[in-house]
Amino acid sequence: VAAPAAVELMGEESAQAAAPSWAGKYSDPNHPGCKREISVSGTTVKIEGTDGKPGPGCGAGDTQTAWSLTASLKSADADEVFIDFSPKGGPKDIPGKWDVDGIKFPDGNKWSKLG
Repeated sequence: VAAPAAVELMGEESAQAAAPSWAGKYSDPNHPGCKREISVSGTTVKIEGTDGKPGPGCGAGDTQTAWSLTASLKSADADEVFIDFSPKGGPKDIPGKWDVDGIKFPDGNKWSKLG
């Protein structure tokens, strides 16, 4: 009985030890087809994206506007990022929690990592 518990515990530790890979391209269901790209340097995060007008997505008939946001991680292996949306008219320090294959936000939206 002890051996399976030890194996299970080791599996949990391994899962916790794996840091999220924040860098990459994402899909935002609230803005289909619009760019969402994250780069990371230490605990500093840069998010580049586009929004479409009239929107909500970035289709052939939409005029795209580029934007850039900054965000931060509490540590290099953190599972939560704090994004400053104020340059887009939103609040500062919105938390985004790593959720298996993407970033989940308090409003329920999830950016899914591509590739």
